[in-house]
Amino acid sequence: CPIFIRQDLKNLFPYIAILLLAMSSCTKDEKNPFDDLDNFPPEDTTQIENIDPASFVGLHQNIFKPTCANSGCHDGTFEPDFRTIESSYNTLVLHPIVKNNPAETYEYRVKPGSLSESILWLRLNEDIDGISGIMPLDAFYDPDSEWNANKAEHLSNITDWIMNGALDMFGNEPGSNNQQ
Repeated sequence: CPIFIRQDLKNLFPYIAILLLAMSSCTKDEKNPFDDLDNFPPEDTTQIENIDPASFVGLHQNIFKPTCANSGCHDGTFEPDFRTIESSYNTLVLHPIVKNNPAETYEYRVKPGSLSESILWLRLNEDIDGISGIMPLDAFYDPDSEWNANKAEHLSNITDWIMNGALDMFGNEPGSNNQQ
């Protein structure tokens, strides 16, 4: 048995020598700029003033990001993903739905120009199956929610945005959403 161990060590010696040489040549000359970062990206706290509240930028700033992108909700855990303005738009407009109403009448989360074909509008106003709740769910549990205080205005702004073509953050009409 000791003969086999010695033979194995002889075979491994060149690899061990290379590994030790490589490790000894590693020095820490400069401070790594990522050493002091938390494991989270910096929070975007930019607020745009005088923005049209019925534009997509206004909807994201005033509704989707503060009300919907909460932990365990639409924070990247579930779609639509409201963490960024880009992910919000791309997971809403002309995006196929995951959960439909019992009659299965919806195809998209937001269909530009049509409230009756936009499940977003339905989810903000009705519990589609009696167990999902009306969005945003946090507003149901928090009577002091900003959503509850401004619900009529928020729904009006979302209505205007959808009926005016669901334009993107640059004011462009949506093209077909390529899910790939």
